[in-house]
Amino acid sequence: MRKRNKIWILALVFTLMVLACPPEKTQAASTPITNGTDWFDTAGNPIQANSGNILQVGSTYYWYGEHAVNGRFDSVNVYTSTDLKNWTFGNAILTKHSADELGSSKIERPKVIYNASTEQYVLWAHYENGTDYNLGRVAVATSSTPDGPFNYVGSFRPMDYESRDMTVFVDTDGTGYLLTASRKNGGANDTMAIFKMNSSYTGVESFEGWLFENAYREAPAIVKKGARYYLFTSQASGWYPNQGAYATATSMTGSWSALKPFGNSSAFASQIHDIATITGQSTTSYIYMGDRWNPMKLGEHKHIWLPLTLNDAEGTASLEWYKEWDIDATSGAVTLPELVNHAQGQPATAISTASGSSASNVNDGNYQTSWVASSNTWPAWWQVDLGSPRTITEVDISWFMYKGSEGYYKYKIEVSNDGVNYSTIDRTNNLTYGFTTDAVHFTARYVRIQMVNAVLWNNPGNWYTPTLHEVKLLGPTEPDAVTYSRFSSHNYPERYIRHANFAARIDTNVSPELDSRFRVVPGLASTDGVSMESINFPGYFLKRDSSDSSNKIILEAYSNTDSYQEDATFRIAPGWADSSKVSFESYSQPGSYIRHYDYVLRLDTVNESSSSTLKSDATFGRVDL
Repeated sequence: MRKRNKIWILALVFTLMVLACPPEKTQAASTPITNGTDWFDTAGNPIQANSGNILQVGSTYYWYGEHAVNGRFDSVNVYTSTDLKNWTFGNAILTKHSADELGSSKIERPKVIYNASTEQYVLWAHYENGTDYNLGRVAVATSSTPDGPFNYVGSFRPMDYESRDMTVFVDTDGTGYLLTASRKNGGANDTMAIFKMNSSYTGVESFEGWLFENAYREAPAIVKKGARYYLFTSQASGWYPNQGAYATATSMTGSWSALKPFGNSSAFASQIHDIATITGQSTTSYIYMGDRWNPMKLGEHKHIWLPLTLNDAEGTASLEWYKEWDIDATSGAVTLPELVNHAQGQPATAISTASGSSASNVNDGNYQTSWVASSNTWPAWWQVDLGSPRTITEVDISWFMYKGSEGYYKYKIEVSNDGVNYSTIDRTNNLTYGFTTDAVHFTARYVRIQMVNAVLWNNPGNWYTPTLHEVKLLGPTEPDAVTYSRFSSHNYPERYIRHANFAARIDTNVSPELDSRFRVVPGLASTDGVSMESINFPGYFLKRDSSDSSNKIILEAYSNTDSYQEDATFRIAPGWADSSKVSFESYSQPGSYIRHYDYVLRLDTVNESSSSTLKSDATFGRVDL
């Protein structure tokens, strides 16, 4: 077998190839917009600006939003930026101390617009008392500068109509409008209303009509492109996400088209609050601004910003999920990640399929179709065959939810190279409703979604039938590696590196032999090194056990953390005992190398003065298969 070992020159060539051909990037070179994470301002503090809007003044963008403490209004804050990604806290432009009636209140969905005639900045918001939602008012405040402070005008019902979730819009002719979830036929938020503002934008002068009668829509946001208006709304489902929809018109007062869905079945687990129009030097782009609420803990809020596509020729709008993306505020140009959905159009199977449904609906690229199992038996599974091993770095799942009885899913992502041996990425701790996105890293041919259970917020029993809308498996165009390797000990050449019960060691007669086969891929932490992924446990890598004082090497499931990626990355060096072979230097522990001790792999410091035994223990032959 030793005649088949790669000489050091070939190992060096491999390393140079890795350096020359790094994996495709999932983000642009500049700082990207990253969704689903905590956002911080330039001082390192959490950004407290929920449900607001962005206003551009010169080359500066002002981001307004509200901050609540224990469900009650604390402040409307403003942040400033010139690049839309690095935000500096400016001021609390309105606080609970600004007026007596704000002392115990709710201020939601604040929006700031500019009145060119009065040269005033005008803030509108939904106003309620601090204990319930019975008032149904708007609140108004004004300022001569965009960063305040704002002088509180007061709260009122526009023309005595109830007003809850609302937005304001200034048309190109200077006319201001208020659109709000109101009450027409007896139910709160049953119908939306549109009002024309007075010339100062501090009140309304006329009721313009009802929209979407008895449709129970809320969270309105308006944008105009060319001569067409787009009105986006959500369903009324409390703090739970739902399918968003939009309508179009050529006049603010209508008539408006029928509602059409956008995004996936939960608007990617968010609720829209504004559309930001970014007018650059070369193009105009539109940003969907949404809130991702945790219904069980509202303080755990996430900002969701996504590029919105408006096709004005056809009057259509589309929204796609991107974990990371970039925008150039100067040019207005959007840069999307270079990832491929390897699942789309590939053969799919499932545990069972209801009449009229199909497993292929889950990877057809259409969020409005779905696979439904033939019974409500749990657990249940759906699987796709990618045709050949593909590297997957992100798994996006659009889940079924029933409005009024929303549920989140406990699930597992199971991956395999042969359709027999599966490794598991356990997501049974999931608490996110409607849409999940998992950062993963595996190279495999088969991916199976194991639906363990659904947890309904208002029902101790799970009456759902297993259903999936869409599964996307994203990764670079080319896989990290298509071949695999075995590594033999220099001083015990009949023994190979293998994993056994997730511990790494050297053994003879490895059974199953797959335990000793690894894909050598570009280093997870740096392409200066490599990482070693198990063949029969895809997504599991050899790494330093940081919890063990002896720095043992283990096989562990991928984690999207810097510490994991550094501990799973190794630099290939000429073998300490034989330069035609290889040694593996730890990326996280420079100067320490993988060696065997009593047949168990661990890290130890190796240098020129080390014993010949230690050098031999840290040297391995490599066979590529």
